[in-house]
Amino acid sequence: MKHVGIICEYNPFHGGHRYLLNAVRGAETVVCVMSGPFTQRGEAAVIPPSERAAMALACGADLVVELPFPYAAGSARHFATAGVRVLTGLGVDTIAFGSESANAPALLETAARTLTPDFAEKVANGAKNKGDAAAYFEALGEARISPNDILALEYARAVHKGGSCLSIYPVLRQGAGYHDTDAEQALPSATALRQKLQTGADICDNLPIEVRQIWHDAVAQWGIADIRRLGGAMLAYLRGATSESVSSAAECSGGLGERLIRAAWEAWDYDSLCHLAATKKYTDGRIRRSLLYGLAGVTRADLKAPPAYVKLLGANERGRAFLAAGRKTRTLPVVTKPADAVALGECAVRARRLAAVADGLYALCMEKGMAPGALSTRPPLML
Repeated sequence: MKHVGIICEYNPFHGGHRYLLNAVRGAETVVCVMSGPFTQRGEAAVIPPSERAAMALACGADLVVELPFPYAAGSARHFATAGVRVLTGLGVDTIAFGSESANAPALLETAARTLTPDFAEKVANGAKNKGDAAAYFEALGEARISPNDILALEYARAVHKGGSCLSIYPVLRQGAGYHDTDAEQALPSATALRQKLQTGADICDNLPIEVRQIWHDAVAQWGIADIRRLGGAMLAYLRGATSESVSSAAECSGGLGERLIRAAWEAWDYDSLCHLAATKKYTDGRIRRSLLYGLAGVTRADLKAPPAYVKLLGANERGRAFLAAGRKTRTLPVVTKPADAVALGECAVRARRLAAVADGLYALCMEKGMAPGALSTRPPLML
């Protein structure tokens, strides 16, 4: 375990994240591939990427790069697949992650089973009536994978399917579970902290002491980002769109596009739109992702394409040494500013366009206002 990678969101950075970073401190380099302005379930990160990267560096990370949009806002499979591709392309040898069981052989065995034709057929048949998520859990059957371990399973699956040379290093999760809503525990979940933020409360005292000043300064400058501030834009987009155009967006197939349009003519804000579109078949996360992808113009081809490059968010001396040593061997370019992507080919130009759209939409989510190009012009943090 020489160069360890962690795929993360840090939304917000909490004690459980610090615990995982502490667990891999023996590595020569710790590389974090972190979501940018938007995270899984199509949510806006509560504070910008640069500040979250600073928190990671303050707690043991050596290098932080951005997991590009749209993968960062994708389902567990797209999120994990893109993250594993990034770590492999950078030359990392081990992926570490929190796990309910921390049983590497069991995760790899179950991951291999999910790649069989029989498993795919069970999911496809079940998804017709129950939706993809419910069908997937049912097909897992006797594997008894905890919902909190689905992302761990997807990391193992991505490593197995992609033929990656990465070793997996599951670390037994400590503290609250992913969906736990008690923010006053010693190691609260990110879900609990975000829910506390939505009540208007401050969470500074719930965060590790190393990151509190970074949090305080970020909130003082930007406030808290909230995806609900895009509700008006989403309603306008859907009310002026055709079913064909909406259904062509990623996550909007299978009748969901038409359902979103119908809901938009009854809804009055973001929350009511999500509520009116919800069914047992379409999970809340899928609806939120589909709304964001539709507004941003993300297609299914965009999600299937491998990352064209990654943006450097921050590094210390060891992180910079890792980048310098791998300059000639890594297979994924690392850029310090988006303009550098122009020279990397057509796929990189498309990726840069999507990143610019995501940055602009995120600016609209900010509580205290942000220029649409503010994220792209911020230089990497160098310690």
